[in-house]
Amino acid sequence: MSDLSKLLSNPKTYTIGEIELEIKPRTLKDIDLIMDMGSEEKRGTAMKELIKRTLKDAVPDATDQEIDNIGFAHFKKLSEAIIEVNGLNAK
Repeated sequence: MSDLSKLLSNPKTYTIGEIELEIKPRTLKDIDLIMDMGSEEKRGTAMKELIKRTLKDAVPDATDQEIDNIGFAHFKKLSEAIIEVNGLNAK
């Protein structure tokens, strides 16, 4: 492995609702979503896609319908977990 392997981020486990999810950090392939988060027009769509990609990584057999039907009651904790594991929180 090259020295770049030292730049890989580690996943973290969070309890969301009644289940434990291993939230994996997003990678350079998701830079489009991070950039879109800065646009007021695109922010909602980008956040939805960011959550979908993250949940698909955490629960590979989850269907799009299951993900689309997750209640807003879990949105805050889920989005906070995604922000934290990706180091996007303001300091």
